[in-house]
Amino acid sequence: MARNRSIFAFLLLVTILALPACTKSDQEVLPYDVIVHEEKMFEDAGMDARGIFPGQFGAEYGRMLQIGKKRLLAVYTIYDNNGYTNDDHGGTKLQLSESRDDGKTWNAISTVADPGRDLDNGQLIELPNGDLLMACRSVRWQESYRLYVYKSTDKGVTWSRLSTIDENNGEPGSLGYPDKGVYEPHMGFLKDGRLAVFYANEKHVTEEPSYSQIISEKISEDNGATWGKEIFAAWDPDNPGARPGMPVWTQMNNGRYILTFEVCGTDNCNIHYKVSEDAVDWNSGVGTLIPDQLGGPFITSMTDGTLVVVSNSSHLSVSKDYGQTWQTASKDPWPTSLWTSVYTFGKNKIGVMNSVERSGGGHDIRIYFMELPTSFTDDSSIN
Repeated sequence: MARNRSIFAFLLLVTILALPACTKSDQEVLPYDVIVHEEKMFEDAGMDARGIFPGQFGAEYGRMLQIGKKRLLAVYTIYDNNGYTNDDHGGTKLQLSESRDDGKTWNAISTVADPGRDLDNGQLIELPNGDLLMACRSVRWQESYRLYVYKSTDKGVTWSRLSTIDENNGEPGSLGYPDKGVYEPHMGFLKDGRLAVFYANEKHVTEEPSYSQIISEKISEDNGATWGKEIFAAWDPDNPGARPGMPVWTQMNNGRYILTFEVCGTDNCNIHYKVSEDAVDWNSGVGTLIPDQLGGPFITSMTDGTLVVVSNSSHLSVSKDYGQTWQTASKDPWPTSLWTSVYTFGKNKIGVMNSVERSGGGHDIRIYFMELPTSFTDDSSIN
């Protein structure tokens, strides 16, 4: 009997030792940052149509989509050629990388190009059937502006063009002075399941009344295959020089929708927001200021309803009352920011994607994972 007990005790010990140990080192320690993509520098043939040196560009304008458990997909803009002014097939491209470990490591899986044009402003959404859509802009500067939607049926590995949201085409130079383009599409779903997209629109600048730029909206009844008539979402009827742009929107926990955007031209690209019951009907005007934010906003809604906003100011703002009041975090996610975006990873964890400056010029795409701030610049705290 004693021998049997000894054998049992030995086997129990072996089993316990074989179990994974639960130590502090196994727990995620925040904050930390992760490299999504580093585009190699190269010797280019000179400036492109915008005065940019392609070889120093790197990667910019990262946007992300969470697909199922632990799988993330990111889209960002790269330059791996001399541009369409020096290469008939050149232009910026959209590259997609995926992570299968909740953002800790990334691998490029596909690249989308429109030869002879600049692709940029990529944004992703997943349809109810699991297919993916990617909205973006395709540009020949001062000549042709198009907002495309691409579709993937294999989780982002291959893409085909599905539709055009809006466009403006002309002869070389005819769409400049003033510019008459369309930019920065951002898609989402309405309460009734229809797909909507908001974007910056300069096409009304030569009309009467004239608007230098507005935020336009269109709705699709067929998951992005076709698009309905234009809806004005943010515009200033009293000042045609106002330039609301860079729209990002989300549904709040109270069921209403919040639209964030920059207002250049008349308000130094400060960030404003508007609220709508259904994201279809919008009051005129350019909404309400969000303090301490500047240029290129992005907003997300946490599981508890907290709103989080980032922008090119590098600051992070939080609202606990659906935008009625805002507090600025005492610590910035990044020392400098360009086209940042922010995402929810559980109750109190967020990820801030950024185009991070690199030595030698240009940017890399990185994500900073952190806890939701509780300390703010006015020395107050919230729980």
